[in-house]
Amino acid sequence: MAEQPDLPAEDPRTQNLLRLGYAEGDFYFTKEGYVVWTEQYHIKRGYCCQSGCRHCPYGNAPAGKKENHHPHT
Repeated sequence: MAEQPDLPAEDPRTQNLLRLGYAEGDFYFTKEGYVVWTEQYHIKRGYCCQSGCRHCPYGNAPAGKKENHHPHT
């Protein structure tokens, strides 16, 4: 898995997502403030949402990203 930026621990967005049950390593924030779900999170979720997520391990990442190495079952 690629290295992800450190989470801003005191950021209310981080605290809210952790309180909702997401784990450190499941997400990070872009410099623009968007939440990005990591490969770790997608694997734990267990299926592809077909949204072209940046870290999709199921082969639906944007062009030029990963190949499908965790096929749907």
